[in-house]
Amino acid sequence: MNRSKKVLILTCSHGSGHKMVSAALKDAFEQKGCTAVVRDLFNETNRLVNTIIEKSYLLSYNIGSTFYKKMYYDMERDAHSKFIYRLWTLTEKTLLDMVEDIHPDCIVNTYPYTVSSILKQAHYPDIPVYTVVTDFCIPAAWQHEDTDKFYVACQNVEDHLMDYGIPAERILKTGIPIREAFYGHYDRHRLQEKYHLDPDKRTLIICAGTYGVVKNLKAICEKADSLHNLQTIVVCGKNKSLYKELSAASFKNTQIFGFVSDIHELYCCGDFMMTKPGGITLSEAVTTRMPLILHNPVPGQEGENAEWFKKCGAAIITHTTTELLVAIEALKDNEVKQYAMKSALRKMYYGHSAERIVDDILEHLPFSEPALPFEENMLFLLKEN
Repeated sequence: MNRSKKVLILTCSHGSGHKMVSAALKDAFEQKGCTAVVRDLFNETNRLVNTIIEKSYLLSYNIGSTFYKKMYYDMERDAHSKFIYRLWTLTEKTLLDMVEDIHPDCIVNTYPYTVSSILKQAHYPDIPVYTVVTDFCIPAAWQHEDTDKFYVACQNVEDHLMDYGIPAERILKTGIPIREAFYGHYDRHRLQEKYHLDPDKRTLIICAGTYGVVKNLKAICEKADSLHNLQTIVVCGKNKSLYKELSAASFKNTQIFGFVSDIHELYCCGDFMMTKPGGITLSEAVTTRMPLILHNPVPGQEGENAEWFKKCGAAIITHTTTELLVAIEALKDNEVKQYAMKSALRKMYYGHSAERIVDDILEHLPFSEPALPFEENMLFLLKEN
């Protein structure tokens, strides 16, 4: 009998996306009878340093696109430098302790923990290391020749990995894992009633982001609120100050939400969405065939994600409030354009991502017999002799 596999999933608290992917993978592994353990390597190495890195990332993100662009592409250039590899040694003991404690059959990265591949040959050569890339582009830090397999969102990422020297058989296009609820089928009319939406109007969803990185959002909402034949849903996430600010405004055709646990229901009600191009939100849009307006993407992952969706015909990119309002006005009643964008999104869909990844990993893990406790093992040997 094959024993239950143990899986170590490495995640990170820098943004919510990595944790969401980890949770989806954990659920999928457990559905297959595996033991999946999610650990935050940065946080367990040094909680204070992790908090500083997280806040620095958010600060650089909000300072401005020029600053973030420089930081991002400087890191791209130096991702495999000796200096960066020396920094990874700070996490070495924590990772090796995790491996010793859990004895995993494999390690799955949902964050560019290059260290897990760097240490593989010297410390755990028999433990496969897999990487689930959480964007529609691939920053250099994700790439390492000792990673056994990469699970990616699209052809763009596969092409970059092959240019880096990773053979095609070690890359699988699966999409990015998202919550199970997004794969369900729902009664749109019933949900429109639940959320007090007019079924005769077009519905725009604005995902503001937990960190409120969409600038001038109140002004955008005020202008969208006055557009003919349009109602708007704004999701503020866990940004309480943004929720309070928008809730105090006098909107006629706009509803304001904070954190929504059943956000898949709002997707079912929407006709198109304005959002920032994070990997998870884009994956949810692909799964639900939601035409996208990607507003003012920050250079780096966001910018590269946005350009890929634009190239595929699945999104419109805007940079100013005027451009955004023109795009909303043009898209809301243009059924031909919406149909074309939905068709493009359909072509980007690879199925149930977490399930596909887990099935592929388990298919390639070696068969192993259950380990006997020491006493039982000794009795077995005595009987054999």
